[in-house]
Amino acid sequence: MSGTMPPFSTIDSNTLRDVDVVLTDVDDTLTRHGKLCASTLNAMERLAAAGIRLVPVTGGCAGWCDHIVRAWPVAAVIGESGAFRFIKRSDGSLDQRFVRPREHLREEQRRLLQLAETAISAVPAARLAADQPYRLADVAIDHSQDVGPLGSADIDRLIGYMRNGGARARASSIHVNAWFGDHDKASMAVSLLEEDFGFSAREQERRVLFIGDAPNDESLFARFPLSMGVANISQHLSTMQSHPRWICQASHGAGFEEMAERLLAARNCLGPSPENNTSA
Repeated sequence: MSGTMPPFSTIDSNTLRDVDVVLTDVDDTLTRHGKLCASTLNAMERLAAAGIRLVPVTGGCAGWCDHIVRAWPVAAVIGESGAFRFIKRSDGSLDQRFVRPREHLREEQRRLLQLAETAISAVPAARLAADQPYRLADVAIDHSQDVGPLGSADIDRLIGYMRNGGARARASSIHVNAWFGDHDKASMAVSLLEEDFGFSAREQERRVLFIGDAPNDESLFARFPLSMGVANISQHLSTMQSHPRWICQASHGAGFEEMAERLLAARNCLGPSPENNTSA
């Protein structure tokens, strides 16, 4: 664990008093080895009941995100590394926004699949993620979900092949995600906060908190001053340029629960800020 990052337990409660949106990674931040524990779901429910909007920001597929936004206590979901955001309307239908027209994303995805075939031929232990048929924009190569886990050298080779083909590529705790275009998790998060929640850049600095666990979360660590990593991020810090501000003592979903407890305690002790407009 980096000595420059204090544990989350040292945070001053005043720092959290205005937070009313939590952006969170999913795999190995909310989950542990693919499982969402009842206690973590309970923490999510408690945040929602307290008026704190939860937004998963994931490399996960569109099919998975459709389920998340319909079934989980969340205000929205961002998926496929920022390619889209889904919000459930009051009538139960989905409001979907994509970074580019879906037909363009589909054409780009066909090119990505060709690149992925070359990358996997060079790293035969890897394979396309099991959820690839349910993706609308990006490509995911499995390195630690249903295969492996592969070593860092193999993961770097997969990333290198995709980048050499002109794609952007980052590793999550389970996949290498690749896509074309300048978007990422942070850019779609900012779009959601500005266009759907009405937050200015200044408001985002004090009202939004991000929690994650892997290198593909770096854009969010860099963008949001209130950021933290669950403890299992420690294995990746030496290879990351942008780090979380704090580190939870617990890992995976238990780390998320630790964050939720501290956030809820800060709001209960201090009360809501009169400057906050939680209906935004």
